[in-house]
Amino acid sequence: MGLNILLVEDERNLARSIGELLTAQGHEVALAFDGNEGLRQAELSAPDLLLLDARLPGLPGPELLRRARAMHPALPAVVFTAYASVEDAVAVMKLGAFEYLQKPLDLDRLRMLVDRVEETVRLRQELAYYRSLDEPVLLGESTAIRSLREKIDQLGRLDGGRGLPTVLLSGETGTGKDVVARLLHHRSSRRNEAFLSINCVALPESLVEAELFGYERGAFTGASFAKLGLMEAADKGTLFLDEIGDLPLALQGKLLTAIERKTVRRLGSVRDRKVDPWILAATNRSLESLVREGAFRADLYYRLRVVHLELPPLRERTEDIPLLANHFLRVHGSRYGKGNRTLAPDAVAALQKYPWPGNVRELSHAVEQAVLWSKGEILGAADFAWPGPPAPARREPPRSCEEAIGWLLREGLPFSEIEKRLLQQALEATRQNVSQAARQLGMTRDILRYRMEKHGIAVGERS
Repeated sequence: MGLNILLVEDERNLARSIGELLTAQGHEVALAFDGNEGLRQAELSAPDLLLLDARLPGLPGPELLRRARAMHPALPAVVFTAYASVEDAVAVMKLGAFEYLQKPLDLDRLRMLVDRVEETVRLRQELAYYRSLDEPVLLGESTAIRSLREKIDQLGRLDGGRGLPTVLLSGETGTGKDVVARLLHHRSSRRNEAFLSINCVALPESLVEAELFGYERGAFTGASFAKLGLMEAADKGTLFLDEIGDLPLALQGKLLTAIERKTVRRLGSVRDRKVDPWILAATNRSLESLVREGAFRADLYYRLRVVHLELPPLRERTEDIPLLANHFLRVHGSRYGKGNRTLAPDAVAALQKYPWPGNVRELSHAVEQAVLWSKGEILGAADFAWPGPPAPARREPPRSCEEAIGWLLREGLPFSEIEKRLLQQALEATRQNVSQAARQLGMTRDILRYRMEKHGIAVGERS
């Protein structure tokens, strides 16, 4: 395949000879004759391999290597030195050099090293490719998860060319609706086509419409070029509409028409375009309640739930917790270089007793935190941070959104009331500073203001 090689060597004749040798092997070679020029070239490109002399004019070789690897952490390097010693070898290897060669150079050994790097780069690229194709995993052996997997398999056997039924995924926050959506796509006949998604609550109404349906040049101020909407971009593939319960009412009719007729009309256009995306939608809200309140169209609701898959909360499938916890232990252990961690029996028992208001996502975060701060190889119950239910007599304010949600869920409140109280608590914690409250809640200020108006919350502007 050939590598992009950056060669930094102040002996010009040697540099040109090496360049010719490697070019003849099919590699692209860029030459620099001092450390400063080498750094500039490393900044402008992303080389596959850095060859450099340890003693360079301008920027010394070890400093060039350090800075180049700061920009490109995975960059392999081979260092040439005319003053080979144990100290030189240790110094360059500490900086991340792949290998070092003593001058005068053995060109056959250099060629062999370049071949090794080429093979390493090829394997890394293949690994990245196959990881990108990895199918999402729905972990669990509980009855509910087994049943869910069977339904996913059934849907996967349908002929996508004849059209696929819309699917509505419902479940509490953190139950894995996005994982199921991706799994549905990967198991379907459309697996080789695009999988696109949009979070309906993350954008203002005007942007949601433009993202879904696209627009023509000049459709509005700032539309200097035409843009394909997600409905078109996902043609023959899959479009995942997350948080569908928050889709503005004004857009629900347009979405229904697009699904029913399999056509879209871009903003600023008079022409309908044929589209055929597989529509998957997800919500953590009760769409039935929203329909009764007049906040969600009944016809769109029935159109979306041709197939309805409900994801159970983690507290209703506690038998899956050990499997999930050990999976996250491997994932986060590998990430933080602590892959030898195991769970003690008391930790497993405590994990199964905790109600997990944030569901699988909260469990993943809890295991990650325990792994990160762990000192021993065996994690016990004491290694986990347990928010725990507050004592009735002394109820302190929650320390996190997850903890607040847990309290409110245990009170049996409807979602709309939970949302309202969370907004109020964030505003109180930030002394009515809308900007700070928005950051604390992980949303934009416009989205926070929209939700405040929705719940009738009025505060003075202090941002």
